[in-house]
Amino acid sequence: MVRAFCSSGNHEGVKCAVHAASGVLVGVCAVYNITASFYRSDRHLRVNAVVYSLAVVYELKQTLHHLSAAVRRCERQAELTPAA
Repeated sequence: MVRAFCSSGNHEGVKCAVHAASGVLVGVCAVYNITASFYRSDRHLRVNAVVYSLAVVYELKQTLHHLSAAVRRCERQAELTPAA
């Protein structure tokens, strides 16, 4: 069941939603750490800001990957469906 879910082309909408939600969460964390680093000079806040910002980029990449896979699948299904 897990292998079928994780294979490419299956449940791309769900995978896209999970990565989008993760992107929002790490985006909030990045904003918090960036803002906090302006008010406090703790080194770990700057490190966290960089890590979370990179995580936002990664989640955006994964979200777009799964979104484009879902669009391609819909286009293939539309081509296979006979026109009425």
